[in-house]
Amino acid sequence: MNGLQDVPALLRAALTDHAQGRVTEAEALYRRLLQIDPQHAQALGLLGLILSDRPDEPGVEAEAEALLRRHLAVTPDAGSSLLALGRIAARGDREDEAVAFLERAARALPRLAPAHNDLGACLHRLGRQDEALEALDRAVALDPAYGVAHANRGLVLVALRQYEAALHALLAALKHTPLDASAFRLALLVQVAQAARKAHSPLIALEPLRAERVRQPDQAELLGELALTLEDAGFALDARALRNDLARRTGLRRAGKTDAPAARMLILGAVGGGHTPTRYLVDDQVFETLSLTLLSPEEPGAPLGGVDPAALQTVDVVFSTLGDVDHDNGQFAAAEALIARLGKPVLNPPAAIAQTGRDRAWDLFAGIEDLIVPKVERCDPAMLAGLAINRPLLARPAGDHGGDNLVLLNDAGDKAAYLASGPAERLLLTPFHNFHSPDGYWRKYRLIFVDRQVFPYHLAIGEHWLTHYWRAEMGRSDWKRAEEARFLSDWRAVFGERAAAAAEAAARRLNLDYGGMDCALTGDGALLLFEANACVLLHLDEPKTRFDYKHRHVPPIRDAFTRLTLRRAGKA
Repeated sequence: MNGLQDVPALLRAALTDHAQGRVTEAEALYRRLLQIDPQHAQALGLLGLILSDRPDEPGVEAEAEALLRRHLAVTPDAGSSLLALGRIAARGDREDEAVAFLERAARALPRLAPAHNDLGACLHRLGRQDEALEALDRAVALDPAYGVAHANRGLVLVALRQYEAALHALLAALKHTPLDASAFRLALLVQVAQAARKAHSPLIALEPLRAERVRQPDQAELLGELALTLEDAGFALDARALRNDLARRTGLRRAGKTDAPAARMLILGAVGGGHTPTRYLVDDQVFETLSLTLLSPEEPGAPLGGVDPAALQTVDVVFSTLGDVDHDNGQFAAAEALIARLGKPVLNPPAAIAQTGRDRAWDLFAGIEDLIVPKVERCDPAMLAGLAINRPLLARPAGDHGGDNLVLLNDAGDKAAYLASGPAERLLLTPFHNFHSPDGYWRKYRLIFVDRQVFPYHLAIGEHWLTHYWRAEMGRSDWKRAEEARFLSDWRAVFGERAAAAAEAAARRLNLDYGGMDCALTGDGALLLFEANACVLLHLDEPKTRFDYKHRHVPPIRDAFTRLTLRRAGKA
């Protein structure tokens, strides 16, 4: 066959192969059709769809996008091509472009649930949560058993702080996810556990977590979430037993660059400890890592369990990630003893971390000019009950991070309500300082310290005193991101001479290899400290298209930590 007269027969053969799953044969026939007729609409669209399902093959996705755009030039309302182009743009972090395609796809295919789901997921990533929820509501209305749409809906509800509704959406997603989809079920259960904690309903998450444990008994992340949930539900001993069992069974874990690494690092943790997050900080393209979690001191064989101490001697440097003195439980001493026994260079030695508790900041940073350090006091509910509230106080459980359990007590009524809620036995009280800016917003700056040097990391601009980066919804606002970009580009200019000097003095006084501080600027040019320790989170999860400045300014922080580690290991 050849020429235009062969087109109908070629198309019938291609469609038959495609329908029966012979994709390679169909692709070849579509290509022959396009050689004969370069504007053949069906061949353009269907070949583009075939290629769009192979995003990992070099050059294939670009060819798919070109074909699909040519198809739209011939058939502007082709819903399948609009949907595929939206997905390609989303994979490339071209979120605004993806939304434009997906909105057209949803109009062209109003009864197709995946079009509305993909649109909702993309709007969520852009921070347009109300629109995202509307699209995802449409997706689950069209297909009530659409587990992925329920899951995306749960994430949007978390972003909207509707935690109870989010929890039910995520449980619905779990219900409609096949049992053999282990990785997706694990991700869902992590979200279920986190939503349950934010909703102060940890018991709701226990049953699905325990059920999944039967199916995935050795999944470390699942067991970690189960332990956290048990702890939040009041089963502290069960949580510790689970963590010790997990630590004993996982032993020494190897990861990272195993082929000719620049250095070998021991990442040292402990059961029940509050740890320095290392997911982004430690570059797995540079280091081979051996991770070890010390058992609780009361455990048989503690702290190493069955790990051979000789295996630890192969490392070049130890990174002790025990970062919170309020989660010690005896492991700081065990970590110090092990580090001394190994005789290796160490980053963030436990003795240095021991000075960084919230209640020690008053003494640690005493005398630093232009640094305001609220004095933190330890107490328990009985002591709080007898305390007169003469000025606003912040109350939080000792060792708590993230602000989910942080409460502002303005008066005796607030105190009574807080005590009636059954707070933790170990509490920290901090005088509240009003730090809102003249424009009415609240700004919280995060600085990262690497080897006592200051690096700007992020700026959260919120409408409420309880300001965290995720709560501030920075992705939704161009002006907020522009201000954050100026901060990352020249933090000293933003802070001014006095506050910048205070931050640099605090970095030296904290005296950690890795740490950081959250703080605010006062109206008169001073710096207000919120916290300074080794538990600060460093990551780079924001999409490059909307946070391009972060992708310029955050990697140098990790690079600085890499250089420090190599110097400390004698591998510079």
